[in-house]
Formats: sequence, C-alpha cells, structure tokens
Amino acid sequence: MMIEYIAAIALAAVLILGVAGPTLSANGEAGEETALLGTKLTLSQAISTAEQRTGGKAFDAGVDVEHEKPRIVVETNGPNGVQTVVFDAQSGQIIESHAGGEPD
Repeated sequence: MMIEYIAAIALAAVLILGVAGPTLSANGEAGEETALLGTKLTLSQAISTAEQRTGGKAFDAGVDVEHEKPRIVVETNGPNGVQTVVFDAQSGQIIESHAGGEPD
C-alpha cells in the first residue's frame, strides 16, 4: 500500500511539472506564445505583406521579442532570392528588410 501511495505522488509530481514547466518558463520573459496578444499585426497579415513586398513565398515566419517589444520576422524565397522582412507587431510597420542568404 505504501509503495502505491509513493508511486501515485511521484506520478502526480511528474504530471504537474510536465504541465506547469513550459508555462513557468514562458512567463520568465514575454514568451512567443503571448507576445502577439493585443498587437495590431497578426502572423498571417505579416506573411501576406512580406510575400507581396518581396514577390516571393514565405518559408519561415515567427515571433521575436527584442527589448520587450514583439517583432514578426518573415523570410521569403523568390525571384530576388532569400529576403527577410521584420515587422513591429504593435504598429504593424516594417522596421527592417534585407536580402541575401540561402533558404533553410
């Protein structure tokens, strides 16, 4: 009976840490999961805008938090090669754009 009790407590601890672990680490800084909450620009809008601007097709896109400000980074590949477009997620404005590199 005691072994079953200890096993049940150990299993409960593993389950709690497995569920709470990612949540706790994301709360340490503005996590990518919550970085776009309340911002003007969605990931889909950023991808569409980057594709229109570069004439390429997006192959990578994600959220980046720099100096506590969320940014969306989209990489496209098209007639002019690989291009990167960086958006300020709060304003929706393009803050950086550059060409070069090889697609992943």
